[in-house]
Amino acid sequence: MEAKNKIVTLKQHTLLKVRIILAFTMLTIFLGCKEKEPLVDKCSNGFVDAGETGIDCGGKCPPCEVINHPSLYLEINGTPLSMSGKSIVLNSGNYILTASNDSLVVKFNLGNNLQIGTFLLDPNGTFTQLNGTFYLNASNGVRTISSNDSIYKTVNGFTQADLTRTGYTDTLKIRNCQFDYLPYP
Repeated sequence: MEAKNKIVTLKQHTLLKVRIILAFTMLTIFLGCKEKEPLVDKCSNGFVDAGETGIDCGGKCPPCEVINHPSLYLEINGTPLSMSGKSIVLNSGNYILTASNDSLVVKFNLGNNLQIGTFLLDPNGTFTQLNGTFYLNASNGVRTISSNDSIYKTVNGFTQADLTRTGYTDTLKIRNCQFDYLPYP
């Protein structure tokens, strides 16, 4: 009887080993067949992941690019206006700031350099056209360049002037003409 118990115990032990091996084999096959998730670079997946300050930038990723949008605002006779057209061009050696919308064109002669500081506005090339009427005589004009980024070629500043028509007494008082991040040639 003791030999028979040993055989039964041996069979049970062998059966347990087979079951363990079979379970291990099935687990190995299951894990081996499981599709592995591809490694995704968190800095190029198109999402703002934990720790990032923008899409795929900031934190452990490269710094986010700072984008400064050009803007120009001014007041004419106390009425604030946002100008849709804004540019600086080089004309006959002078930088000319142009601001425009559907009824107004304002041009300021910023001089022959965009040096930081406050200077008198050159009246030559400074004028306004309002609804087809030209205001060619500029006075009391100043221009201030507050910063000039010579790498990205953008400038920030302020200008103002009084503009009149020849033979008339009406005056356009352009004040608080603030321009930011305007590109220049």
